[in-house]
Amino acid sequence: MALTRAAIIVIVLVACLAVTALGAAIFRHYNPSEDEGRYNFSHEQQQYMRSVRLRNLAALRAEAMAARHELDSRCSYYTPSVETESRTDPQPHAN
Repeated sequence: MALTRAAIIVIVLVACLAVTALGAAIFRHYNPSEDEGRYNFSHEQQQYMRSVRLRNLAALRAEAMAARHELDSRCSYYTPSVETESRTDPQPHAN
């Protein structure tokens, strides 16, 4: 039982992709990039960035809670009337 030409092409393509990915992984493992050490901040800088993130998060939380209270106060339930459900033609707009 022989494989079709399309199956052989797919197998070769998948094998080439696997070999390329394996080669890239091995190269990256033995030759790390110089950019990996770029984000080594001092302890003080890390503390400052954390405080800024927490401050921004608190501001976003306060804004979200304010918007939530505004939505809750305007909340109403939609109760369709029998007339609007049975009607299929749109009402003409009054000028």
